[in-house]
Amino acid sequence: MNICYVNPTNNIRRPIAELANILATQGHTISIMYPSSQDCPTDNWVANQAIKNPKIKTIPIKSWYFAPLRYSLPNPIHLFQECKKALKENDKIHVWEYYYPLSIMLVLLSAFNKQNRKKVILTTDGFVGYSYKPKEPKWLVPAFKVYTNLFARLLFKIPSTLTTYGNPMLPHAQKAGMPLHKLKVLSTGIHLQRFEKVDKDKTESIRKEFNLENNNNNNNKTEEKNNKNQKVLLYIGMLTERKRVHKVIEVSQALLEQGMNLKTILVGDAHGENIYTKLIKPEHQHNIIFAGGRKEIAEFMQIADALLLPSEGEGLPGVVMEAMASGLPVVATDEGCTPDLVTSGKEGFLVNDDNYLTPVKELLTNPQLNQQMRLAAREKIAQFSWDKVAQKYKEMYQD
Repeated sequence: MNICYVNPTNNIRRPIAELANILATQGHTISIMYPSSQDCPTDNWVANQAIKNPKIKTIPIKSWYFAPLRYSLPNPIHLFQECKKALKENDKIHVWEYYYPLSIMLVLLSAFNKQNRKKVILTTDGFVGYSYKPKEPKWLVPAFKVYTNLFARLLFKIPSTLTTYGNPMLPHAQKAGMPLHKLKVLSTGIHLQRFEKVDKDKTESIRKEFNLENNNNNNNKTEEKNNKNQKVLLYIGMLTERKRVHKVIEVSQALLEQGMNLKTILVGDAHGENIYTKLIKPEHQHNIIFAGGRKEIAEFMQIADALLLPSEGEGLPGVVMEAMASGLPVVATDEGCTPDLVTSGKEGFLVNDDNYLTPVKELLTNPQLNQQMRLAAREKIAQFSWDKVAQKYKEMYQD
């Protein structure tokens, strides 16, 4: 089977990279189309490295990077040519998102041929203006609602199949005008073994790099006796407003001011100036550390006591899946498809009142609860193994 994945941005989406590698290994002919600009930083984006597989054909579209939007605008002539070729050469074309030029062009071109429409699958992990309503810039939500009502509703009618990551998205899909009879719920997956077998030398190297106390936190053998041991709070993700990085800093400084022996490590790139360093008080600068973009995600998970993800507008957050596979309790915003992963109070805590401080403190000071949630997280995430999930995608392609 010939399958082309259409990735809407320079940064390759984790599910696309994973599915491409799995299906290419099984003997399918896989290609990935994406906008490409040398000005857009992707060096530390793990999924971009994952597609450097000789079995995967990459189709970079010449693009111009527009820094304010953190997006590369594709050359329309080159895009048109490659989209026509992809429709001709592939059995299935799996497109991610409905509001990027790359995605829109391919879906529109398929509209003129019944067989091409049957080839196209359109996936979205959320609906701006419906499942996700950013406060800034103020024009964004109204603009997306106008786009959705005037154009996206028509776009949704073209592909043979539509998918989204979880059941919580279904009411938003209906409001956005998706025809529900075409819509399937298909989650993404996780390679459990990558987080179960971690390089101990790399983990120890990270401990030394950030001058962390070696408390054997993951074993929790001494925690009940000594709650003054150093705790590590982890954030992994892009340093953007949508991820609400300021909340991580706010919670961390509050805990430090309450006397907790804490280090917070933020892993991720800002794609420009990191404005969040200015929010850290001088007395806390050695305890709240920006690690930059890193590839050792599994190792960072091992050094932490909890992961904090206070973001808005998530689909099925991969970093939460990775934390659960590592046996790391999570505090995250109660939105998107995160409730499909975490039952609040069982594998972690979900927050809907903007109070992240209380659950984070509970996880860091209650070793028995922390250990209980570690075990529950590992058990729950097993159902999202790529071995199981990739088979569902394969069945959809063969349908």
